[in-house]
Amino acid sequence: MGDQWRNAASVRTGAGARYPSVRAAGALMLAGGALALTTVLLPPGPAGSELAVVVVGVVALVLGALLFGLYPRLSEPLLGLVAALGTVMITVSTQEGGASASANEVLYVWVCLYSFYFFSLPHALGQLALIGIAFALMLADSPAATDVAVTSWVVTISTLAVAGLLIARMRVSIEWLLEDLSERAHRDSLTGLMNRRALEERAAVELARARREGTPLSMVLFDIDNFKTLNDSFGHAVGDDVLRHVAGTVVDATRAVDAVARLGGDEFVVLLPGADREEAMAVAARLRGETLRRDRGDSPPATLSIGVATWPAAGDSLERLWRAADLAAYEAKRAGGNEIRFSSRAGDPPASSVTAGALRS
Repeated sequence: MGDQWRNAASVRTGAGARYPSVRAAGALMLAGGALALTTVLLPPGPAGSELAVVVVGVVALVLGALLFGLYPRLSEPLLGLVAALGTVMITVSTQEGGASASANEVLYVWVCLYSFYFFSLPHALGQLALIGIAFALMLADSPAATDVAVTSWVVTISTLAVAGLLIARMRVSIEWLLEDLSERAHRDSLTGLMNRRALEERAAVELARARREGTPLSMVLFDIDNFKTLNDSFGHAVGDDVLRHVAGTVVDATRAVDAVARLGGDEFVVLLPGADREEAMAVAARLRGETLRRDRGDSPPATLSIGVATWPAAGDSLERLWRAADLAAYEAKRAGGNEIRFSSRAGDPPASSVTAGALRS
């Protein structure tokens, strides 16, 4: 499965994913320990060392309890040691318990499915190889005929391999689906830009960085002038085309580190990390100029009413920065459109900065 498997494995075993993987290992250990102790009480009695089975059960219970308490501090290699220990414990308890090897190989499914679900492919295959060795040693110590033992080993390990690969493939497919759904939840379907939710998440991160590093953060908020009239006159298909045209223009006119979002309707926002007032105003002028210059074919050129605000002058929070930019855009719209206004603080009358006449000249 190549890179896709490695990407999925990194998600499963990363810092945020260690909690479920360690808890799952703990749950399996607790279940295995309880099962080992239960078999001591059930007929027939252990053919080997009853004490060995009890020790295995107690160790499994203790380890399972510890895993529930140590989950933040375990990496995949350590979890691999836990899985390998599980294989050894299954082998020892089966041999000492006197049960037929071929009747208890199903217990290895626990380790196999866990490994293929949470580990990388090479690691999971390594765990399967260890199971194969342990099962072979168990069969070699059993009274079964050689040909029967070989057949049992081949069928069991092949079945475990198929089951493991299937569960891993299903997990990768689910992760691809979740990633796609997450992307859709954060993207505007018409323009491919961020949506409001994604922008708010990104803005919170950028504001925290600006506070930490003492750098400015600017917001450019704008909408398309007379967009409703354009929709009514030319139809929604042309309106959608204008929205895509504006979105493409904004992406081309901004940096890769900038966040560009469509909030809905004809309203857009550009977040400019590290940009002060002068830089943000220059970006706004470039956006308006490029949007106006680009040939729109049969429909009229799109003009923008743009508001600009910069943190920390606009206030000490994201809400104040947003409100300042929104008020500035409102003033640009009230001035007749195709204007840019800058607001130093939310609630202050925005100051005119760049006029349409200056842009045309």
